[in-house]
Amino acid sequence: MSDVPATVTQAAEVVQPVAESSGSIWGYVAGGVLLLVLAGFYGYKKINTPGFIIKQVRKRNMKELQKQGVENSEFVQDLDKLLDSVLTFANDNKKKGTDVVKLLSPLNDTARIKTPRDMYQSMIYIANEIRDAGLAREFKGRAKNVKASSSLMNGLLKRAGI
Repeated sequence: MSDVPATVTQAAEVVQPVAESSGSIWGYVAGGVLLLVLAGFYGYKKINTPGFIIKQVRKRNMKELQKQGVENSEFVQDLDKLLDSVLTFANDNKKKGTDVVKLLSPLNDTARIKTPRDMYQSMIYIANEIRDAGLAREFKGRAKNVKASSSLMNGLLKRAGI
């Protein structure tokens, strides 16, 4: 007599053929990989939209501005106007998120932006690129009046790595 109960022996006899008949697991692996690829493709499509890019830029800038304590300044309003205009331009012309990143790249150009006036100059350049002459004119007037030593601009320049 063995120490193993009879029910365990019978269960082992039944379970073994079921496990052997279940076949290969490669179908499940392939299905899982396919599911991951589809999720990645969907995620890329969702992230590569102008709205998502603009939202991320605003979120990042607002976080830095709140650290500085100047989230209600004139520059923030100007930046919001620019981002709204870029979003409208991108949606009207069926641009993708990568196109929006290219449009906004002058704001992150550390070689060109040394002063707050340079930041406004890059905003003027972007406004001209999206063919918004009224906004470019408005920024041109503000670029002449911007204070070079404002804490807000210093914080933004610091965030840009300047």
